[in-house]
Amino acid sequence: PNIGDLNLEAAGIKAEPRGIKVNGGLVTSNRRVFAIGDVTGGLQFTHVANYHAGIVVRRALFRLPARVDNDLVPWVTFTDPELAHVGLSEEMARARKLDFGVLRWSMHENDRAQAERATDGLIKVIITKRGKILGASIVGEQAGELIQMWCLAISQGLDVKAMAQYISPYPTLGEIGKRAAGSFFLPKLTSPLVRKTVQFLSRFG
Repeated sequence: PNIGDLNLEAAGIKAEPRGIKVNGGLVTSNRRVFAIGDVTGGLQFTHVANYHAGIVVRRALFRLPARVDNDLVPWVTFTDPELAHVGLSEEMARARKLDFGVLRWSMHENDRAQAERATDGLIKVIITKRGKILGASIVGEQAGELIQMWCLAISQGLDVKAMAQYISPYPTLGEIGKRAAGSFFLPKLTSPLVRKTVQFLSRFG
């Protein structure tokens, strides 16, 4: 960070070689001063600076208790194919000792991907046993675009049911997300209890 000529010490603002020290509300050691973006030494993304700016506006102008949550921050690696991620990875969920499962759906199973000859890749969703979405990763064509629905889902606390029940236009690459979410319910639909219930109801026409 280019902070050498700011004379931060005169304002009582603490800094390290990596950047200006801030708390979860982006407040520096001088409680009247905020710092945002790359200068804080955290995630080095343009969209993180925009995210930080929104938090500071809410805190400074409206006195709202907004705080940074890095679990909401997505990233995209613009390789070929693209790699996109938001939320927790398997490793992060395991490190936090969470009880979770993994949903997967391959690009190869998507009709639009077949038509575009872009079948390399998949979506992987980290989810709790009750259906709370913890994270999502996508590798494949337009992964940076496809991850955005999952950014919305995680930031707004949507569960896997919401991601499975919306109507997806056909044929689109985005269907892989809906298919992955829908796979969460497959074991329940094929359980002995559900089979017996369906058989019972079928007797009544």
